[in-house]
Amino acid sequence: MTAPLLLLLLLAAPRPIPAAPAPTARPAPATAPTPAGPVSAAAAKRVPANIQADVIRYSWSTRKVRMEGKPFVTVTREDMVLTCRRLVGDTDATGDVARATCEGEVRLVRGTRTVTCERAQYDRDAARVVCEGNPVLRDGATEARGKKLTYLFAADEVLLEEAVQATVPSEQIEQVKRKPAGGTK
Repeated sequence: MTAPLLLLLLLAAPRPIPAAPAPTARPAPATAPTPAGPVSAAAAKRVPANIQADVIRYSWSTRKVRMEGKPFVTVTREDMVLTCRRLVGDTDATGDVARATCEGEVRLVRGTRTVTCERAQYDRDAARVVCEGNPVLRDGATEARGKKLTYLFAADEVLLEEAVQATVPSEQIEQVKRKPAGGTK
């Protein structure tokens, strides 16, 4: 996209999108264009994702967006950061990305947990990311691998399907054994 066209798209946006922190040092990225439209009460309560990308292609008629990063596209939503090489998604009437597919060196970080995979489906309204293509979950020294990993943000839970390997440090196992039934300390 040429600089004048990108500048025109950015100037046409009715509201700025705050920049999310970049995982690596790079030039200031562009933010996604936002089409004008009514904002419903439900949409106002949703937590939007802030997105950084180097190349953005947006269609107002289809509400489809394609982003590429050099090196990464970065999606930040509350305490979650999702990075990938390419993002293709659908936006809602306010211009926020509602659903997206991330591909290429996908990395999801939330708190101490990191998930890596080849492809991820992000769904804002369901508050989840579904990872496929060698998903690996790491939390400290714990590591688990499987065929498909679903991260549910509201419950802060991970569902790992067809788990093929899990490594848990022995001290964590002992801590769990010492906890009384019912989960209280």
